[in-house]
Amino acid sequence: MKRALLLSLIALFAVGCSARPNGGETGWKIYGPAGAQGVAGPAGPAGPAGPAGPQGPMGAMGDAGAVGAQGVVGAQPAASPRLTTFADFLFDFDKSAVRQNEMSKVSDIAAHLQQNPSFTVGIDGYTDPRGTNPYNQALSERRVNAIRDALMKAGVPSEKIVTGAFGESRLLCKDKTEACWQRDRRVEVLITIKTANR
Repeated sequence: MKRALLLSLIALFAVGCSARPNGGETGWKIYGPAGAQGVAGPAGPAGPAGPAGPQGPMGAMGDAGAVGAQGVVGAQPAASPRLTTFADFLFDFDKSAVRQNEMSKVSDIAAHLQQNPSFTVGIDGYTDPRGTNPYNQALSERRVNAIRDALMKAGVPSEKIVTGAFGESRLLCKDKTEACWQRDRRVEVLITIKTANR
């Protein structure tokens, strides 16, 4: 009988049973084997974020791209000659004599050329449309010669005077009125830097 009781106790120890003190109570309690694991409970709230880790090393810088070719600077425009226009000389109908009230223009042109020795004066003669083309061509030439002679008397060298005569070929106005015709009975004046061509 004692032997059977002893074997029973040994068997209990062999299957994992244990006897522990019952905190503060007298005697021993015997516990059976552990049961199956229960279902996990819900996850708790997320904890606070941890401190940031140290910054990693900077990557190597890539090679700089090639510099683009610089554009070619465009050519500068050639300087245009200095041009100065004076008021036209006006003439009476079918006349080539220089009017007395136009003579101050001759003095102004002569003074300008004396102050600018490299300049030349171009004078071009015209007529109104009345008359035949050959007659008007000759009349425009007489008017140009009258202005050229007056300039030479005022001291302008002949080599600084260039002339042209165009008759009625370049009308400023086409109305058949005296005011319009007066505009076309003219000699135009253009002063410019002397060149090989003019």
